[in-house]
Amino acid sequence: MLGLVKPYKMELLVKDCMYYKLYYCSVCRNLVRRNNRLYAFVNSYEAAFLAMLYNEMVVQDLEAVKDRCSGLPLVKVPALLPDHEAVELGAALSLLAFHVKFQDDLNDETGFWIRKYNRFLAGRLKKTFKDQAGQFKKFNIDLDIVQKEQDKLNRMERDPSLRDIALHLQQWGGLFSYIMSQPFLGKIESKRHKTLVQWFDHLGRILYLLDSMADLHRDQASGEFNLILRAEDNIDSANENWLKNIYNQYQGRVHEERTSMLQLLPALDLNESLAIVSNILSHGLDRECAAVFDSLVLKKSKNQSLLFNCQDF
Repeated sequence: MLGLVKPYKMELLVKDCMYYKLYYCSVCRNLVRRNNRLYAFVNSYEAAFLAMLYNEMVVQDLEAVKDRCSGLPLVKVPALLPDHEAVELGAALSLLAFHVKFQDDLNDETGFWIRKYNRFLAGRLKKTFKDQAGQFKKFNIDLDIVQKEQDKLNRMERDPSLRDIALHLQQWGGLFSYIMSQPFLGKIESKRHKTLVQWFDHLGRILYLLDSMADLHRDQASGEFNLILRAEDNIDSANENWLKNIYNQYQGRVHEERTSMLQLLPALDLNESLAIVSNILSHGLDRECAAVFDSLVLKKSKNQSLLFNCQDF
């Protein structure tokens, strides 16, 4: 469910593209400086997105310096200061995302050396995650609550009697919203924070739906849990018309969740980030839906790599 919260560069003004890139590079540099170069691989669009919102809504500090790119050290890129609070939050989220979900996505990568690297990376990051537990307290994220809710979600997925899609979406949406909105608690107006909680809940549901649609064939072949396979009575994944109907049905639910997010957006009172957030909710999600169609209906293999995904910017 990672790598979906990203803007579409071709529909952004240059200043907005550079503004977003500033956060992506800043989080990446923080991960590398605090640990080592391999940690650049766990940076995510979601981390940059959260750091961007947190800086505008809470910190409001855009002082930047020139720093060397983690992927191409000969190149210097603008980056926020290493101890910037929003950047620290983005780095913490990257580690938490890996702990909760990232490893599943990395395991999808193919190739002998990639799989070997993943095993090493998983062990190294697990230790780093435990060592930096204090960072999550700083941002009001209780890891015990995260683990409890994640365990509940896993139990729901293992229970074949739980076929109501709304229950699964509610559980994941709530967990995702907790992680993303807790850092803002007590730092912005109460009404604004409640809106943010709802907004991230809808976003979490969108990510769950898109992930389930894109992975339907792979999950069916491996026997793993899939939201759609659990909810539907008559599975006919060899039938293109059935696949098109499934796509239209669940894409409609994605559209409903996105509409709710767009209705809540004015209450967040964004300025610098507004164009980027709007781009993500329109062009970004449209492109992800198109990619899901290719995967679900046309059965095209996903070729997106999680390594150096900053190449889009």
